[in-house]
Amino acid sequence: MTNASEERRQRGVEDGWISVGAFAGSHGVRGDVRLKSFTDVPQALFSYPALHKGAGGPALKLKLLREAKDGFIVRVEGVMNREDAQALKGTKIYVPRDALQAEDEDEFYLADLIGLEARDPSGDVVGLVRAVENFGAEDLLELVLVTPLKGLGRHAFIPFRKAFVPVVDVKAGYVEILFDDWVKTQVSERDSDDAEKGGK
Repeated sequence: MTNASEERRQRGVEDGWISVGAFAGSHGVRGDVRLKSFTDVPQALFSYPALHKGAGGPALKLKLLREAKDGFIVRVEGVMNREDAQALKGTKIYVPRDALQAEDEDEFYLADLIGLEARDPSGDVVGLVRAVENFGAEDLLELVLVTPLKGLGRHAFIPFRKAFVPVVDVKAGYVEILFDDWVKTQVSERDSDDAEKGGK
């Protein structure tokens, strides 16, 4: 199973830095760059005091030109042509974790959950939080499981709500998952589907 630090790095969370966006290639011939924001409110990307090229990398000076499909069109200081702009494609933009400091001690950012252990109520580790996804309905914790589940494999998507995730302790490095309760919902849903198919 991938270790926590590697999982966090892959998901844009590195040593006190969090990725808030990424360049998506050139736009036009003047060196303008397409930029995708990872923040909940896309425009918030431009409110940080400083944006950095890579975790701990040099500060970037961006000028917002306009909104575009799936992001923004920006001008980056020092990027003068299409080739330079295209060379930035895939480069992530980071801010110091301190810039995202939660206002309350009990608050946290979803990025803080990546890499945490997922434990059941008895304290046994059932997996690792690989990502926080949202496919339109609600936030889901993607777990890489220690032991694959029959019919589901090694990945599980747990609804991020109190009914299944009653405890989040970022400082202690874990979330508590009512894993057995979640598994029962998966089995019952599958049984229901099978029953419907059998009745047809």
